[in-house]
Amino acid sequence: MQGSELRTRVQRILAVVKKKYVKKMNEKSINNEIKVVKDSCGCGCACSGAEESTDEEFSKLKKLENSNEKNKDSSKLYIDIYVPMDACACEWSQFMNLMFSAITPYIKYIKHETKSLNSDEARQMNLFTKCVIVDGKKKYTTSAALKRDLPRLLEEKGLM
Repeated sequence: MQGSELRTRVQRILAVVKKKYVKKMNEKSINNEIKVVKDSCGCGCACSGAEESTDEEFSKLKKLENSNEKNKDSSKLYIDIYVPMDACACEWSQFMNLMFSAITPYIKYIKHETKSLNSDEARQMNLFTKCVIVDGKKKYTTSAALKRDLPRLLEEKGLM
């Protein structure tokens, strides 16, 4: 699976999860006073045109993710991409595209993971804006800086 196909798949999965969340919240609303509005940004992004996914598909993805966690390779550069996942994908998809364009040439040396900017882990690291953390140490907020430093970081780790 290529980078653009993977990004599209991730965006669709996130849109499906958001759609299911909206549906569940609407079902639980008291006397229908509280409504979660689907595609509230009005941009026509992936969150409005999501296709339904089955629970079986979701569980397969979860198993795949768990198996990847168990097989951590110490000979890879670890990159954590922090974005506000609870916001509409149009708020952070361009950032993801730019970061993936920077890491794609070196993808065989890199293990990446997308994480929520609103998580406890992000708060503990004092992260308040979209960014990339390399090996838990170095923070990048622009793809140009990441693209510039990536070869040096890979050489320092002995991967290139």
